[in-house]
Amino acid sequence: MPKQSKALVLDRPYTPPQLEDVVVDDPGPGEVRVRLAASGLCHTDLIWVRDAREWPVVLGHEGAGVVEMVGSGVSSVQVGDPVVISWRAACGQCRQCLRGQAHLCEAVQHTAELRVRRASGQPLHVLLNAGTFCEYAVVPAAAAIRVPPELPMERAALIGCGVATGVGAALYTAAVQPGDSVAVFGSGGVGLNVIQGARLARAANIIAVDLAEPKLLMARQFGATHTVCAAHDDPVAAVLALTGGRGADHAFDVVGLPAVADQALQTLADGGVLTLVGNAARDVTVSFHPRLLLSKQQTIRGCVYGSCRPPVDFPRLADWYLHGLLKLDELVTGTIPLEQLPAEFDKPPAPEGIRTVVRFPGRSLL
Repeated sequence: MPKQSKALVLDRPYTPPQLEDVVVDDPGPGEVRVRLAASGLCHTDLIWVRDAREWPVVLGHEGAGVVEMVGSGVSSVQVGDPVVISWRAACGQCRQCLRGQAHLCEAVQHTAELRVRRASGQPLHVLLNAGTFCEYAVVPAAAAIRVPPELPMERAALIGCGVATGVGAALYTAAVQPGDSVAVFGSGGVGLNVIQGARLARAANIIAVDLAEPKLLMARQFGATHTVCAAHDDPVAAVLALTGGRGADHAFDVVGLPAVADQALQTLADGGVLTLVGNAARDVTVSFHPRLLLSKQQTIRGCVYGSCRPPVDFPRLADWYLHGLLKLDELVTGTIPLEQLPAEFDKPPAPEGIRTVVRFPGRSLL
């Protein structure tokens, strides 16, 4: 039967999201309902206040919990399974999926219809097919990825976006190779995971660039071999100096500002690749010199969700954490109850803050 719940709802862009009483329907065929245990507050949630494409909308997309109910035809998970929610579930049937390029899926699965509604009956959209700032979420079964029960829920939630995006950007989108030089612009939640992805790829030089010294200290913990404070030093000159003048084989813009993308591009070696990871505003543009790009045989590449395959990569990331290869504990810089979540949208970002995790009432984070 439908569940009564609290949810953080954005009524319209440029207004503060508010907690509301909502009703979450039963899952339909091929869907599951997940009882959330934890949900990370991602930068995308914050910028959705200005960038929303549909509203009213339940925010949140980085969540983990337990399967509470399954719809007909579901066999991939069962009631009681711990899962991480993927906000990008591939269809498995389009041209890209059949070519083995599921990260480029042309028909990403959506919940069959709007499954969450206000107490008044008004249907609500959910952010990125997830809506995890709610005690329950109805998602396609393919979006509920089973993970080991020993994985703490507050760590599992982070795998669902920031970790998969950052680690995947280095390992899968850019395919960093052993011995490569890497420059990562931005050491927030996703940037730190790009850094540890480069570490897992055994890059030789991993240069973290940020304006905030506390985040650069964190970058060292995650695998950066060098740090550059862009508030005091020219990041282009610094990266070139640290790579002996040749530049980086890979640069990552994890900020999403045109000026940062331009700086990252200037740090590339011949044949280097710039990977755009940060969420830029929809109306901004970046310019470049095509003749210079041509002469240096460089590449600019976009990255969504780290080009990961959630059914394969989420359990792999969980396993790496459980075996001490992947840092997740260090990403959590605060936990709050759902009731305190609206206030987070009014705060300026803290220099030392990485991820605030929302815990849900009656849910153990273990």
